[in-house]
Amino acid sequence: MLTIACPICDTDHTRRLQQRRVRGLNLNTVVCLGCGLAYHNPAVEDQDRQKLEISPGKWHTDGGLNERQRRKLQRRWAGQQPLIAPLVKPGLRVLDVGCSWGLTLRRLQEMGAQVLGVEPDPEQAAHAQRQGRLDIIQARFEDLDLPGEKFDLILASHVIEHFPNPLAFLRSAREMAHAGTRLFLETPNILAPKVSPRRVFSLAHNFYFSPQTLQWLLLKAGWHTEGLRVWRRDAFQVLARVGEPQTPEIPPGAAREVQQAIARHQYHYYLKLLFLWRKIPWWQKYWMYTIDPRYGR
Repeated sequence: MLTIACPICDTDHTRRLQQRRVRGLNLNTVVCLGCGLAYHNPAVEDQDRQKLEISPGKWHTDGGLNERQRRKLQRRWAGQQPLIAPLVKPGLRVLDVGCSWGLTLRRLQEMGAQVLGVEPDPEQAAHAQRQGRLDIIQARFEDLDLPGEKFDLILASHVIEHFPNPLAFLRSAREMAHAGTRLFLETPNILAPKVSPRRVFSLAHNFYFSPQTLQWLLLKAGWHTEGLRVWRRDAFQVLARVGEPQTPEIPPGAAREVQQAIARHQYHYYLKLLFLWRKIPWWQKYWMYTIDPRYGR
């Protein structure tokens, strides 16, 4: 495990949110009192999970690509299309970091894009290669060796929260970009989680972003937001373009918003029966996975 400072503020001025032991590891989750970024400190590294014999594909689930998982991936792609599809044209060079079973890459390939996937899980990488006839590198992004390669679109769906150093990931992605490159990210929203309070802070994730904290981290790495879609509950998406790295201006009270949202979730989840509603398909379609009106469309 790796002791870290807040990657946005470069400080270790935090308040503890939760401490518990999971599979032999002590998870100490804190919130930065400067910007409101929530994270594990120390961060969980891949070798920590490997010692527990947890493959990347099993950080969230013990099952393979079953029908439930297929529906989840198809719904995720449907939600991503409004930001991604307008960018796709024949010959577009796409890098998908953490491409999982390859569903998104297959869709983009069918639209004429030239696709490359990076996936650390052997089973998922092999499936993507076999079923989709896709070009997949079975490796961690940190170990990727593509000197001089540039991409038009870089995707990382539900990936950035896993890194022990997400700022380093964003800076590395920028080195693979040219002036017109776009970066698409999707990640759970700490301001509106869908899982139980006990499962919010997990062994699988190191960082817990709000739309604002992720945009501040992007800005620091040299990515400027040009598109934002936030679901009422669960996750949000950011589309960013290459820009100059900047130090974000963080207003007073940024951390308070995150702390209050986490506290509300502690009782809303049970008081409002979210543990039942979130499993009902029509509620998912017509409320949970609709755009949060506070963020526009």
